[in-house]
Amino acid sequence: MAVDYPRVVLAGFAVVVTLGLLVAGSTSGGAFGSYNPAWDGTSEFRSLAADDAEELSIGQNTSVYDPADAEGTLAVILSPAEQYSERERRSIRRFVEAGGTLLVAEDVGPNGNRLLRSVGAQTRFDGASLRDERRYENGPALPVATAVGLDNDSVETIVLNHGTAVRAAGTTDTGAPNETMRAVRATNATVLAASSPYAYLDRNGNEELDDDETVARYPVATAERVGEGRVIAVSDPSVFINAMLERGDNRAFSHALLAGSDTVVLDVSHAGSLPPLQALVLSLRGSALLQAVVGTALLGVLAGHVALLDAVSALRRRFGSDDPARPPRDRAAIVRGVTARHPEWDAERVERVTQAIMERRAEGDGND
Repeated sequence: MAVDYPRVVLAGFAVVVTLGLLVAGSTSGGAFGSYNPAWDGTSEFRSLAADDAEELSIGQNTSVYDPADAEGTLAVILSPAEQYSERERRSIRRFVEAGGTLLVAEDVGPNGNRLLRSVGAQTRFDGASLRDERRYENGPALPVATAVGLDNDSVETIVLNHGTAVRAAGTTDTGAPNETMRAVRATNATVLAASSPYAYLDRNGNEELDDDETVARYPVATAERVGEGRVIAVSDPSVFINAMLERGDNRAFSHALLAGSDTVVLDVSHAGSLPPLQALVLSLRGSALLQAVVGTALLGVLAGHVALLDAVSALRRRFGSDDPARPPRDRAAIVRGVTARHPEWDAERVERVTQAIMERRAEGDGND
């Protein structure tokens, strides 16, 4: 059998294009994106959350912060790119006060501190880059912190990537050693992880320790009570990206934060747009009305397709095929065609072949 190479190439091209559209429609390239499988995405953290929690929810808006379901729910916000509105902040605060746990990870952006302030937390992200000239991984900008307040023996070190420190509201690095640690503890916040005693906040960004910059231990992850709930502040969202989960005990640290939650909500409402296919799937899951509309539309398309096929088959049976390449249907014409192609055959053989062709045509009509 001869291979129709143009058709094969066209089919292969169609498959490649289809797969490309599916990948593009179901993944994103945004930093910290839950559906970004690249080094700066958090697709692996999303998988961890799905494994550790009984239920995983992707929050496209703040309607996921239902105070009635707050207890046993952990909501995660990684470096929000946009500011939450006043109404949205009130919704999140009610969720925390009703017993929910809110995890906010931020480094230099302003929206993390605005959110902490609005929910009633007393801790803030400093914003200056935390560096460590002695205890680091692949450079001082990747300081190695130590877990100090986690009830989990599998977590010893946490590696940051251009992160900052957590401080008490209204305080700055005053120059007194470990003043930041004491100020944070004074807010009744628990320090979950802290830098080594050789870290400093590089306030002028020159990547050097200056005379007015203090070497001390700095909190990098804290937890504090707010109402009936908790607010966890992590001073580097990069801890949770795909490329950093294998550094130190970052993966175990993620497990420790996720553990014990019945429901984990990944709030992506202010983290850029979702991939279109994922957004569609999530919208379908969250709306019974939309499910009914789409289901009805699909049934209508299917019914219309079946009706069209029936109509075409009826027309073909009534008027015959208009395909000029199809051989004639009457016996005499088939006999003439078979005889013309095989003049050496006797009449009996021509009759057998003619009968077989007629029967095959009859079966084909029955399958239309």
